[in-house]
Amino acid sequence: MIYLDNAGTTPVLRECADIVAKCLESDFYNPSALYMPSVELSRKIKTAREEILTALRGDGNLIFTSSGSESDNTALFCCKKPNGSRIIVSADEHPAVYNCAMELQQRGYDVVFCGVDEYGRVKEDEFRSLLNENTSLVSIMHVNNETGCVNDIKKLCKIAKSVKPSILFHSDGVQAVGKIKVNLSDLGVDLYTISGHKMHAPKGIAGLYIRSGVNIRPYIFGGGQEGGLRSSTENVAGILSFAYALKEATACVVENGERVSALRKKIIDNVPEDFFVVDCPTQSPYILYMAMPYVRGEVMLHSLEKYGIYIGTGSACSSKKTHKRLPSLLGLGKEYENGVIRVSFNRFTTEEDVDYFINQLKLEYNTLKKYVRG
Repeated sequence: MIYLDNAGTTPVLRECADIVAKCLESDFYNPSALYMPSVELSRKIKTAREEILTALRGDGNLIFTSSGSESDNTALFCCKKPNGSRIIVSADEHPAVYNCAMELQQRGYDVVFCGVDEYGRVKEDEFRSLLNENTSLVSIMHVNNETGCVNDIKKLCKIAKSVKPSILFHSDGVQAVGKIKVNLSDLGVDLYTISGHKMHAPKGIAGLYIRSGVNIRPYIFGGGQEGGLRSSTENVAGILSFAYALKEATACVVENGERVSALRKKIIDNVPEDFFVVDCPTQSPYILYMAMPYVRGEVMLHSLEKYGIYIGTGSACSSKKTHKRLPSLLGLGKEYENGVIRVSFNRFTTEEDVDYFINQLKLEYNTLKKYVRG
């Protein structure tokens, strides 16, 4: 099996699975209880939180959530913003942010969507023009989940705060952490979303970084866990495995990125000439967005599946929906708009995996072209 849909989710590390098993079998206590095993688990959660903040150079707090989507929702709905104020979101945001923005628009906020360039990056001049004194919140993803382009979050954050220092800046970093270097203090963001299952931890655990001095309201009410900001009995197994996976992913991020970048380039150099390929000057090496003329991406997905090769056709969170924003935003011609495939790697992807993928992709593409073009 060759798994090339790692932007959708990643296989769980054996060490993370072992951590989860131990928590389920013996460390099953409620961390809020008063007896010693629970107190010890509470300490482990505190240590895990500190380890993640240290790895990401965060100057603030981290609350654990159940998913990147929950973290995004918490950031957008629970930060302090005057009714009717302006909210700026990039036009190609992940649905977890984009659909929050649409809901906030329905609630009376002045939501505006900033355009993107041919790679999916925010247009800086347009972004600057949208900022005004009524702006309260900005949300721009760090790494695009479909094209892999990297937005200059540090620069965009500086631009926003130069117009109005009190603007809150949120970034969805789900596809960034463990893939590119992330220094939260240097970025200057107020809120930053991270997710475990995109870096070989189990599903069901994520986090929201909150910079020191930034106040948000609770999203889930109850027993007051996570400093009162996210009530619910803590997911100990998820938290401990998340911390382990994140430390492993960030330890050799540059070296791993260089190796994966070479694999990505090998595919680009060997795909058919009529493929549309996004290769951004500021690019995560872990995502490759391509489109085929006249051949549907979903058909290619299933054609490769019979060889045990698994790829994506875009965001897994919205792949079953017929309407997709990105092809039109990137300016793809009609012959390409249904032919999108997304190849995404992890740090364990091998050159042999890539070679086999290239060979079968070419074989299937040449076969499918005969049917669609007669």
